[in-house]
Amino acid sequence: MPKFSVAICSMNAADTIRQACESASFADEIIIVDSGSTDATPEIAKQYASKFVHQPWLGFTEQKKCSASLCSNDWVLILDSDEEISPKLAQQIQSLTDEQLEKLDVLNMPRRNYVMGRYVRAWDPDMQSRLIHRDRAVWPDETLHDARLPSHPSRVKNLTGHLEHKKASAADFADYFSGSRMDARLMKVAKQMYERGKRAKFTDFLFRPSLAFIKFFILKRGFLDGTFGFIIAQKAASSVQLKYAALWAYQQQQRNQ
Repeated sequence: MPKFSVAICSMNAADTIRQACESASFADEIIIVDSGSTDATPEIAKQYASKFVHQPWLGFTEQKKCSASLCSNDWVLILDSDEEISPKLAQQIQSLTDEQLEKLDVLNMPRRNYVMGRYVRAWDPDMQSRLIHRDRAVWPDETLHDARLPSHPSRVKNLTGHLEHKKASAADFADYFSGSRMDARLMKVAKQMYERGKRAKFTDFLFRPSLAFIKFFILKRGFLDGTFGFIIAQKAASSVQLKYAALWAYQQQQRNQ
């Protein structure tokens, strides 16, 4: 079996880091990069880590690149400290052969998300590019969601085993719905959108939030989860509205300079 490393980025994850590490017990090593935890995360992580490193936060992409660079194996599974590798996914990874991996740069996997302990049906399949050959995968610069790409479209494979996101988390209502996390990133996201040629138009505000709601409540069957599914779809709609409002505000700043 090829050797695999698991690279975990952590920050105040005492409620989930143990589950993350235990789910990765099949790996040849676990590298944990912590960005300044003030809870029990370091003490718990050091029980499992082959290497534990403190690194001030570099951003979503750069922090994970840093963690991958510290691994001793070419194949690295990038894992967040609030995620777990399902038994099925672990089995699929362990069954991969050198011959299969020689033809690949990136392996994608679906992620099951939980909000306040409830599975979010409407967010499936939430594909994540997490198992990578660290010298062949390409890291695009993304402000809000990090990703990795193959050197060629043919050099990617989709697995069916899941990552489990926040399944064991103690995160409450404020973690998902207060808006503080999104607010901290909005202008960075707006700047990136602007630099990529996006411009906020009246029609974006008129249609995009409603389309987001329809997508998550109707098309992705959020309605099957009743009030919970309605709230998830409503949050998606408001996030889209805020994102384009931030882009509009950034446009005004650029015009006034």
